[in-house]
Amino acid sequence: MKNLLFLLAIFLILLSSCKKDLPKEVENPKFVRVWYDTVQMAPFMAKLDIKANKTFEYISSACDSGSESKGTWIIENDTIILKSIKPQGCLFQNRFGVYCISRNDKTYFENNKTIKACEPSGNESTYEIFENEKFIIQNDTLIHINQVKNDCGQIRVAFSTREKVRRNVSK
Repeated sequence: MKNLLFLLAIFLILLSSCKKDLPKEVENPKFVRVWYDTVQMAPFMAKLDIKANKTFEYISSACDSGSESKGTWIIENDTIILKSIKPQGCLFQNRFGVYCISRNDKTYFENNKTIKACEPSGNESTYEIFENEKFIIQNDTLIHINQVKNDCGQIRVAFSTREKVRRNVSK
């Protein structure tokens, strides 16, 4: 009898150790993919990679500058909300979205560093801050819902599932 109980206990231990967690379903899979900027003109490009593990990565570049961001996301109804994690090191930080900043406004860059009085260096020294930035999908386009009113006109940020094609114009 003791042997039978012993074998049963071993069987139960082995059975429970073989149990594998099934992967959880993605909350809203239509958001999970790589999205490409559609609005800005070349040579600007931006890529937003929304991952199934509820994280995202954003990179942008233009000529000799660029930016990046990393963070997490949640879904509320038909809207995805992205929030950046705090970056490490000395970087300029810009809030994501459409904002009109005068080219002569030197105080903007002085007041928007990750560490006060530090001097960011390098071409990729800008961090985009996604501060509960909301996006919706219309057709195959991911559209940013700008939460701050501005005087920049009708500019909007939108991403597509297809990367824009840069055409070489020859004369």
